Amino acid sequence: MPNMPKAIILLVSVVLLSGCAGAIFSDDSIFAPKPLKMGDVDRKKGSKDYVEGWDHGCKTGLSTMVSGYYKSFYKYKIDPYRVSNAEYYKAWRDGYTYCRQYSFRYSWDAWDRQGEKWRNPLCIICPNEADRQQ
Repeated sequence: MPNMPKAIILLVSVVLLSGCAGAIFSDDSIFAPKPLKMGDVDRKKGSKDYVEGWDHGCKTGLSTMVSGYYKSFYKYKIDPYRVSNAEYYKAWRDGYTYCRQYSFRYSWDAWDRQGEKWRNPLCIICPNEADRQQ
């Protein structure tokens, strides 16, 4: 009987925390990771369609070229009813491209350049490196 209060506390805790399961691993969670110093769209200047398109595209981009930890938060996200809206779809593509490339550079470049000094931060495949490999 002395373990009964601990068991009740544990049971109540599990029941209460199980309600949070979906909110923890979502793109709007405070725990959702973002690459350091990644820019964002100016939400005050853009129209609603542009801001939401950028947001959906960026979250999709963050889910593509990153590690599994990011993939547990970000998924493919697009509003199928607004794909025909030119402003929304352009913003979606812009956000997707920007966040995909930024997260790729942030996540994987560190692995590629271990033990080497970074020569040109803007060059992905430099012509002089192709000559050196031959």
